[in-house]
Amino acid sequence: MVRLLLMAVLWFLPFWAQAAAIVAQIDRNPVALGDPVVLTFKANGMVSADPDFSPLEQDFEVRGRSQSNSFSMINGVSTISTTWELRLYPRKTGTVTIPVIQFGSDKSQSLDVQVLDQPQPTAGGAPDIFIELSAEPQQPFVQQQTIVTQRMFHVTPLEQQASLSHPPIESGKGDIEQVGNTRNTTMMRNGRNYQVIERRYALTPQQSGKLTLGRTTFEGILAEPGSNTFDPFGLSGKRIRRFSEPLTLQVQGQPASYTGKQWLPANSLTLNAHWQIPPDKLKAGEPVTLTLAIVADGLAAEQLPKLDIPIPAGIKAYTDKPELRNDAGNNGVVGVRQEKWVVVAPYNGQYDFPGIAVDWWNTSTGKQETAKVEPAKLVVTGGEAVPASPATSQPQAASTPDKQALSAAPEPDESWFSWGRFAASVLLIWVVATLAWLVWRWWQTSRSPVPQTTARISAAVPSPRKPADAKIVWKQLEQACQQNKAQASHDALVQWIGVGLNIRPALLASLREQAPPRLQAEIDALNAVLYGRSSGGWQGAALLQALQDFKPAGATHAKDSGLTALYPD
Repeated sequence: MVRLLLMAVLWFLPFWAQAAAIVAQIDRNPVALGDPVVLTFKANGMVSADPDFSPLEQDFEVRGRSQSNSFSMINGVSTISTTWELRLYPRKTGTVTIPVIQFGSDKSQSLDVQVLDQPQPTAGGAPDIFIELSAEPQQPFVQQQTIVTQRMFHVTPLEQQASLSHPPIESGKGDIEQVGNTRNTTMMRNGRNYQVIERRYALTPQQSGKLTLGRTTFEGILAEPGSNTFDPFGLSGKRIRRFSEPLTLQVQGQPASYTGKQWLPANSLTLNAHWQIPPDKLKAGEPVTLTLAIVADGLAAEQLPKLDIPIPAGIKAYTDKPELRNDAGNNGVVGVRQEKWVVVAPYNGQYDFPGIAVDWWNTSTGKQETAKVEPAKLVVTGGEAVPASPATSQPQAASTPDKQALSAAPEPDESWFSWGRFAASVLLIWVVATLAWLVWRWWQTSRSPVPQTTARISAAVPSPRKPADAKIVWKQLEQACQQNKAQASHDALVQWIGVGLNIRPALLASLREQAPPRLQAEIDALNAVLYGRSSGGWQGAALLQALQDFKPAGATHAKDSGLTALYPD
């Protein structure tokens, strides 16, 4: 056994005895920024320790590493060598030094690499692969949509393992997003036919001054023609990186000549209106939908303004949340803002619906323009005439939009009488009469002697009298509204306030305090018909719809778990 160990030591002694000579070399010089350089270390002999490659990471990105050993014996002389191969990507341009690498007590020599910003042109003067960024316009206004086009040109086919970064905003403020999908096409450039990968972006500057888009980076593998080497990972070929040049735009501020309420720079802007029923064929008390839409080529939907609708006196109108939509157009994003208004005319007559105007800046002509919806005349029939007043014979236009609903009443005259005062007086009389009746009932009850035992029982046990059923009361209210019976609707509504909505006291005034503007308007219309000069012409569909949409916030609910739903079927 000792003899075998001695023979092994004598066998490997020549390897340890010889000093390791380490040679460093690179496969190319100069190299383009983004292209790899292969660094090879070869040690003839045994090194005293594993190499430390960490100094390379300061100026290079190490993406691959391999090691191989070889052994040979010639004429009784044995030699051993070790090779390390690293794939490096330079991090900067100029003269970059590959530092000395320590292999224990042994070390390699340093090397200088010339790193170019772009690869050297071929014999024809045009590179095989490059990236371009362009913008139109190059001097946009603030908040004007600018189309940024990114193109990557290549002659050599690309492998599937490739990536192309999006243009980042390096300085300045703005929003950028891709428009549409990536396109593949061909284009002639410098006498060569290139394959082109193209993307388009919508850039919206948010402040004037300089705005710079940083470099975009392509990283991929160029297929090497004639290579038959099988690679199970699909990574055969030449791995490269390419960069575009930064792109700087000069953003202009809003022109001093612009007088619009909101700054709207666009290629085109239109304002459209559509009536569900022609405005000259409306029926009293029947709701009709008015759809308004702003369509702007070159503006996002979020940039478009809310429409202020001037509602004629005597017309009620309300709207829901607008619909916003961004579509991809030929020249970027097309923003659409759509608003649906429900318009109701309670009385017969003719009403002048004023037009709508939106000012905007035409970026093609460099001038301010106005998009308009022309005025319309509303002709309402099928109901009662407007109640006459001493000084007003025809409704006048008014513009008082609310946040959620718009409603207006005929303009009061200068005399002591007005519908508002009349309704308030009736409501006050009703409240006083109700309180007087409650006091009288209490006084009558207190006069009757009640045994002490009975009083205790009454205080502890609810009254055996069964309250009205909520389903039956709602059915009565629904039928009365559908038949346009004002008095019956009023009586059923008062009962529904108590048994269905659980609002105390069960008065129209209590409901009106919690109701939204739409329901308040319908309650006022019902009171005006009941206590006004005319009892006809009332339509109950709008009141019924408003009650169905109403969700009481502060109602006092009974603790009975068997309480019926808010709106029974």
